[in-house]
Amino acid sequence: MVADRRLGLHATLPDRYARYEVLTSTIDHRGRLAALVADPAQGFTPIPHFSGLRPPPRYDATAVICDGAEISEIPLTDLDLWFTHIDTLADGIALAAARCEPVGIDREHYWEPVPEGRLHLTDNVRVIDGNGQTCSAFYAGDGIEQLMTDAQGNIWISYFDESNYWFPNPDGTRSYGFMIGLARWDSDGGPPWMAPSHTPDVVWCDCYALNVGRDLVHACPYTDFPLIEIDADGVRNITPNPITRGHGLAVSGTELGFLDQRRAGGGFRWEIRRARQQAGAITKTDRERLLLPDDRHPTGWARGKIGRDGTLWLYENGDPRRWYRYEL
Repeated sequence: MVADRRLGLHATLPDRYARYEVLTSTIDHRGRLAALVADPAQGFTPIPHFSGLRPPPRYDATAVICDGAEISEIPLTDLDLWFTHIDTLADGIALAAARCEPVGIDREHYWEPVPEGRLHLTDNVRVIDGNGQTCSAFYAGDGIEQLMTDAQGNIWISYFDESNYWFPNPDGTRSYGFMIGLARWDSDGGPPWMAPSHTPDVVWCDCYALNVGRDLVHACPYTDFPLIEIDADGVRNITPNPITRGHGLAVSGTELGFLDQRRAGGGFRWEIRRARQQAGAITKTDRERLLLPDDRHPTGWARGKIGRDGTLWLYENGDPRRWYRYEL
């Protein structure tokens, strides 16, 4: 039998930003709401079949960080990319643009080394300090699913199934690769640590179940959803997982919670599939049907899906101003 579990209302973007467009938002490693907002008068346009807005070629925005009643703002001027992800980093923020196809190279040349001078790669991750000044900018590949920073100042990026990355070669060329899965950068954008090269027997087609904890990172990449445990030195453990359809992940010791969601009865159903990890195996234990704080069922897909240790934060599709919390 599936038990009902009511989510907690964790954070809401203050009413003072009601007239602004919310381009992206998240919950950071301290539990704070961070959002990128912009004045709609600049000319944002809805994107068909996507819950989001496309900005004009150049636009101004504000990064808002809400810690309870304490609110701080970082003004951002003359932005030139459609930034789809945000998180806090030190006293500032990190932004990422999900898509960044190279300019000036035909697809017929993707499968051969290409000289650096012929590639025009976009620095689609920006690290910005508390005064709005760019500290670093770097290319992080195309097809970003999630960006999450950790308490140590690392930037974790997971990728969806169309991802690709141009890898540097010693001879000054770059080679095209795909199915990136998961990577970690430092705040300066130095050479990344990439999960696929450290887990050669795992398919990293898509990684939308990610948990960036204080000391450990866990990921369940599609298609087989193994539970992969990563620490500062790299991959510690890979455990086969009988639970598939994991759209989000909460981890507390040996206790696991996998978010599942689907259409049901003309609406939407969010569930947590509970499990326990023991003796190198994962065992299913229970299921919980998630309700919103007013005991209603969700009216859209769960978005955000920010997992940090035993907590998972979510928002309803189309409402990135209001975040809910699930705790193992």
